[in-house]
Amino acid sequence: MTFPRPRSLWEDIRYSERALRSSPAFSVTVLLAVALSIGPVTAILSVGNWLLWRPHPGVADARSLAVVWFGRWRQSGASVSFSPSGVSYDNLAHIRSRARSITGIAGVQESSASVSVAGALPREAGTAVVTADFFDVLGVRIGPGRSFTPGEDRGPSGSPVVVVSHALARSAFGSAEDAIGEPITLNSRPFTIIGVAPPSFDGISNTGGIEAWLTGATWSYLNHVEESRDYPFYGFVVRAAPGRSFAEIEGELTVLERQLSDVGSGEAKEVAPRVFPGLGLPPMMRAGTARVVRTMLAVGAVLLLLGCANVANLLMFRVARREHEIAIRQALGASRSRLMRLQMMESWLLSVAGAALGLALAGYLKDVIEGLLFPRPPGFGAAVPMDMRVLGLTVAVAVATGTLAALAPGWLVTRTRGLSTLGRGTATWSRAPKLRGSLGVLQLALSLTLLVGALLLVATLRNLHAVDLGMDPHGVSVVDFTLDQHGYDSRRALAYHREVLPALQAIGDFQSVSVSTRAPFGSRSSVGVIPPSGDPDAPINVTGNGVSDGYFRLLSIPIVRGRAFTFEEALATGEPGPAIVSERLARQLFHTVDVVGRTVRLARIAARPERELRIVGVARDSGWRSIVGEPDPTLYLPFAQFRSAGTNGVYMIRSTLPVHRVGEIANSIAARTASAIPLSAARPLSAGIDRELRQQRVFAWMLSLLAALGFTLAAIGLYGLIAQSTIERRREFGIRLALGAAGWNILGLVTRHALAVSSLGLFVGLPLSYFGTLVIRSLLFGVSPLDPGAYATAIATLLLVVALACIGPALRALRVQAVEVLRAE
Repeated sequence: MTFPRPRSLWEDIRYSERALRSSPAFSVTVLLAVALSIGPVTAILSVGNWLLWRPHPGVADARSLAVVWFGRWRQSGASVSFSPSGVSYDNLAHIRSRARSITGIAGVQESSASVSVAGALPREAGTAVVTADFFDVLGVRIGPGRSFTPGEDRGPSGSPVVVVSHALARSAFGSAEDAIGEPITLNSRPFTIIGVAPPSFDGISNTGGIEAWLTGATWSYLNHVEESRDYPFYGFVVRAAPGRSFAEIEGELTVLERQLSDVGSGEAKEVAPRVFPGLGLPPMMRAGTARVVRTMLAVGAVLLLLGCANVANLLMFRVARREHEIAIRQALGASRSRLMRLQMMESWLLSVAGAALGLALAGYLKDVIEGLLFPRPPGFGAAVPMDMRVLGLTVAVAVATGTLAALAPGWLVTRTRGLSTLGRGTATWSRAPKLRGSLGVLQLALSLTLLVGALLLVATLRNLHAVDLGMDPHGVSVVDFTLDQHGYDSRRALAYHREVLPALQAIGDFQSVSVSTRAPFGSRSSVGVIPPSGDPDAPINVTGNGVSDGYFRLLSIPIVRGRAFTFEEALATGEPGPAIVSERLARQLFHTVDVVGRTVRLARIAARPERELRIVGVARDSGWRSIVGEPDPTLYLPFAQFRSAGTNGVYMIRSTLPVHRVGEIANSIAARTASAIPLSAARPLSAGIDRELRQQRVFAWMLSLLAALGFTLAAIGLYGLIAQSTIERRREFGIRLALGAAGWNILGLVTRHALAVSSLGLFVGLPLSYFGTLVIRSLLFGVSPLDPGAYATAIATLLLVVALACIGPALRALRVQAVEVLRAE
């Protein structure tokens, strides 16, 4: 095919555009087919690019940067656990001066604090404690203002200065320039703004949301710690020296860490650094997220293949209906290359227009996928951007799809024999029905594979949600508090709770309220329990929680023996105090649940001596960290007697009000007691369960959507296949009718062809479905990859699609008039 001249190219575009406008039903169908296949792939690609591949915005030469964590690493099967271990400023200086594989190393710890600007009410915001050279190592250009100086990151408590995000500066002061030199309050402590980060930078993590950076030396001041001390970092950012690999960096840092241990630094020898190339997702989330994205892209590629086959079928259908016209154009002198070019031009126009429509669909799907992967309050962190590279790739994929889809019909165009075709009707292309039938079989097989996977994951979600957790988390909102960040000791904290807890319980719209150290499906605290005949120096670690009197009632956890705590017991500091054990812990310690009145011994921890507590109740076992598996043995202590002694914890509130409204009421009540201390934004307790089921939910939702789109595309393609077959056999149907065939005989001929294609689709699709389920086998729960219900439902759905696709062509075949067909002959 020769490349056309510009004038000829413009004529081709105008002709193709007129031809497509003359067939609006066909054009709209192809546009939808392209959009439904391009849109999901673009959305998945956008999320994957944002999470895994894009250069981190706002930093220089992000490819030479890596995150380093120091701690103790434990490998258990495929999972890795990490216990952080701090590196002091002195040891960091030792590493910095001796490392040759890096040009810079900066400490960074992302967390949160209460922020108040320009007299506004305090709110929780993302903050990061960093070393003074943090922005220099990253290559982030602060402006207006400046970054930290080394003197501002020195003891005893550093300098109370802060760099804020561009978004915070604009929202609080109107512009970044006006924020320089202004005061800001963090955790009730005054700071001064010295610099504003660029608009594109909001932290080293993709989840973003960092609004203020301050030096590690100010940690004691920020958190109201009386005795000033160096802040130990366990997370760092390093920049590789030219020509050095990240493996070399990890090896050198390991050697330097061991040298520090050998000279008696106090840092245990099992502490080791791990280097994670690049910025972006927190290191422990990268492998799992990459697996999710790769699998979704593979499924998206299947959908794209479906769309390509569908468009090819539709284009062949259109070419077949225009065979007479094409023959006339050939008879009038049109070359085969010219006809091929026109066919390709129509396909390209439809592909680009379909890609534009697909981008609109991708924008919606992108937000849905992001919400499934990273559920968070509205307005927290940056939304997934539509990268220009992704947009360019989308257009390229659309054009490539259109090109591939147009190859078969374009080839058929070149096979038309001009004058020899004019007198022969439409049944000239002996190979076309076989090619279209093959594409139809491929569509049905791939659609069946997607649907089986979606049904298995939906069944998995249903089974997981049906697991008895031993509690009722639905309708419960969780609000965090961190009183120690505002200088509260145990005495002041308990006085705070004695006011706030009864005030919350008095709200008519709150059915039940409790305060506890931890909430289920959140972070876990462990306590050491000494068995009755065990060694005091070898306690067993169990899950521990400090709870108030309403905790068990709020979560609907039955007390199977004894009683719950009273309000006075929950907020009293007297010792020894009462304790409540779970059924599993009771059996583990005493081999029975009849343990009320017995004592349980807590192991010595730090400066706190061994304690003996009296068991007053036994609670039913309930899930804590995981939906599946055995529940943790759990020891419940009065809220005031747990390790944090009331300075950190959560309020849990059962209410029918929306979650955000629960948070607003809770904050207003708490502000009456301490106006400078905000509670966190409320979150549903069930969000922890959703987080546990994140991968299953993402795959179930996406596969269900893609399966629905796949079957829609398959139905369109199958309709085109059967409709074209009916048109090509119109002469045969007329002759049969003229010879006395009944209408039901013609109907049988149409449906027999459809059943033949669907049977082949099942023959190919069933083994393909089984091999496809092996990819998601690890995500299944309570359902087999060969679940007969899923396969039966998928097959029934496929047959329904076939039946719906047959209706129109069958009715058209019944309307064939034998006399008209024979007269045309």
